[in-house]
This record gives sequence, structure tokens and C-alpha cells, in this order.
Amino acid sequence: MKKLVFLIFLLSQNLIEAQTISKKEAIEDLELLKKSIEDFNPALPHYHPEFASQSDQLIQTISEDAVSMLELYTSASTICAFANEGHFKVGNRNDAFNKGILNNEKGYLPIQVKIVSGQLWVYGDFSNEQLLKRGERIMTINGIQSNDILNRFLELTPSDGNIETYAYRKIEDKFSLLFYFHIEQSDAFTISLLDENQNERTITIQALVTSDQIGNIKKYYPKEDTPTAKTEGFYELKLESTYAYLKLPSFDFRRVNKYEVKSKKLYKAIFQELRDKRVGHLIIDLRDNTGGRNEFADDIVPYVLKDIPDHSFLKKTISWSGKTKTYKLPKPSELVFKGQIYVLVNGKTFSAGSTLARYLKEYGNAICIGTETGTRYEGFAAGSEHRVVLPNSKITIDIPRYHIRFPQSTKQQTINRGLLPDHEIELNFDVYTTKRDPYLEKAISLINNYSFRQSRIINLA
Repeated sequence: MKKLVFLIFLLSQNLIEAQTISKKEAIEDLELLKKSIEDFNPALPHYHPEFASQSDQLIQTISEDAVSMLELYTSASTICAFANEGHFKVGNRNDAFNKGILNNEKGYLPIQVKIVSGQLWVYGDFSNEQLLKRGERIMTINGIQSNDILNRFLELTPSDGNIETYAYRKIEDKFSLLFYFHIEQSDAFTISLLDENQNERTITIQALVTSDQIGNIKKYYPKEDTPTAKTEGFYELKLESTYAYLKLPSFDFRRVNKYEVKSKKLYKAIFQELRDKRVGHLIIDLRDNTGGRNEFADDIVPYVLKDIPDHSFLKKTISWSGKTKTYKLPKPSELVFKGQIYVLVNGKTFSAGSTLARYLKEYGNAICIGTETGTRYEGFAAGSEHRVVLPNSKITIDIPRYHIRFPQSTKQQTINRGLLPDHEIELNFDVYTTKRDPYLEKAISLINNYSFRQSRIINLA
């Protein structure tokens, strides 16, 4: 459960002059946001019944006659986070908050971070000064403790339940912008760091606009030094001597349209090839698959359906208007994969990506490897969105308005948690800097151990 915790920072001397609205207008905006979430998010009573009381408590703290737009933006983000759903979208590219960033009118913190064990680590330095080193731990930024910064961001980042893996990945992706919007707008940043030898040092870098940061990325980070490259094509299938590797990086509708992919045709072709090549072990890589088109999760089920459950439905959806649709559990295909499946997941395995991982675990008896997925295992809010524009601040909020519910599981009985792997990969900063892949290595190790045991059984017989 997200708790209402207010961190107070004495930063007014460094703030850029912000537009304000009246207390009455701020309360009006937040009350409308609260009511819209209650009206359009049907999952709310199931996963966070304290939403109303927490929202009311926050709204009651507004006491000043004039409220800055940035303060209201933070309050709106926090109310969305109270809903315990990761599919909320706060703001967009065209609003007053983001326009200045995109138009290179506002400078902000030029760094990229990774979060490991609840701590901030330098991953990229996009500044002109180039004083930070990858792998240094960030202790403070402008005198603010890194754990206070992270706690603040966790409070206002919409995510499912108690799943920190997904929240951390979202914070990593937008860390510098979150700092600008919710902590401080500054022309310079003094950062205290701890190097690999536990030596502390302090550096100062200047804020930069987006175009300058992009220029430094191109200058100081050649392509081979960037994070793992995106898969070319809609999917990747490799046939090795002892296993097949299938990577499904995204089900985003733009990607689906670009490659003109139909889910049923795709899976039929893949599993036909697996059958023809007599593949006995299949690794399905869903890391960083944040979802998209739901059929790319649903339509794989006939090809992995080994354990026939007692229930007869695959999932149910309940709309904001109360309309319920039940999806029947399909029958196994003639091409159903009879070997062992291994699924690789992480915190950015989300939405339809996480749904697919759940299906592989529930129906394909898959061995799950990685870190907790980003979507609640028992159900979540997603689907189409209701857009509300707050009348006074003009903040745009997209609210998920379908509740997707799964049958009760006998394999994982948790509340407000994602899929929990059978083999958890312990994250440390080396995971991001080495070319080794501990997720894939673990799967291959399990396959090799299985093959060794099988050969022993044959020899003993």
C-alpha cells in the first residue's frame, strides 16, 4: 500500500517562478480528479479501498491561498498513485509542464541513473562537464538524500500494488524529469558520490536543455555503449542445439501495424517450426515487454496449454459501466508444445507482457526466471482510457477503465504482487555493465542440468 508521506524540502530559493492558481481552483481540480478515478476505474474497490480517504487527506493539506502549478502537478500525480494501478498517465507531451522541456526552453538534470537495492547509481553522464563515472553511487543531489528522493518518487509514481520493480524502472526512465517537476528546478546540481572504493567526492554540473543532452549522448556514448539494442523485426527465434530461444519484445500497436503481424498466424508458424525441429526446451524472453495488444498474450495459450484447470475461463473484463465479458479457456492446439518452457521476466514485463508470463506459468507449467513482473498477478486495470483535463491547471490524466480479472490461481496466491519467479536473479550494478546475461545463463544451466539427469537415467537403465 502506498502511504501518504510528505517530504518537505527547503528549496524555495532555487525555484523558478511558477504560475499559480487559487486554493479554490486547486481543490476543484483535485476533487474532479478523485471523482473521475472513482467513476472510471472499476478495479479501484478491489485493490485500494482506502483511495478516497487518502485522497481526501491530501486535498485537505492545501492551505495556501495560491498554489503553484508544479505543486498541483505533484498532488495530482500522488492521487493517481493512490489508485495502485500502473496504467495511469499523468500529463502529456503537449501540456504546459512538458512543452518547455521538449521545446528546449527548460534545462534540467543531465544524468541517467539505475536503481539497485533501493540505491541510486550513475549510469549515464550527459553533462558538458563529464565529471561523473558510471558505477558511482549517488548519495545526495543539492543536499537532498538519495533515499528521500526515491521515496518521494515512489509516492507519486502510479504502479500496481506493492510492486517496486516496475516503479523503479519507471523512475529510472524519467528520473531527471521527475526531479525537475517534483523536487527542484535549478541551474546547477551539486552531487555527492561514492566510488567503488567507498571514497566520497562532490561535483557540480550545470543544467542542460534536451537538445544539448542529446548532443552529449551522441558524443560520449557511441551506439555500442548504449543499453541492449532493440530486436529487429517483431520477434526473434533462434534454434540452438539443445533449446530454442524466442524473444517477444513488445506488443505495442504501432509495432504490430509496422510489421503487419496477426497473433494467431504468428504463433501457429512458430510452434509449427518448433514441432518440425523437435525442440524439447523453449526459452521465451519477455523482459522489457510492456505489453500492448492483448491478443498477443491470449492467442499463445492453445500452444502451451498442458495443465487443464478446473475453471473454464481465461479472464474476465469489467468495464467502467459495469459491462462484463468472459473469455473462454481455449482448447489445446495440435501443435501444443510438449517440452519444458522457461520464461525470462523483469520489472518492465508489464500489462499484456506480464499477462503472457502468467499464462505460461499457469497453463504451460513454465519455469520463471528473473525479477518480479510489473503487473498485479490476480488482475489489473487497463484497456481503453478515460481522459480528463483538469479545468484550472489543464493537467491531462488518462485513467484506465477496464478491470481485467484472472481465475484464482493455485500456483501463486498473492495480493498486490506481480509474478514471482521460481529462480530470482539478484540485481546488482554489474548486470547493467557486463555483456553477460545472468537470466539467459540460468535458463541454459537448467536445461543442461536436465539433459545431464536424463542421460544419467538412460545410462543407468
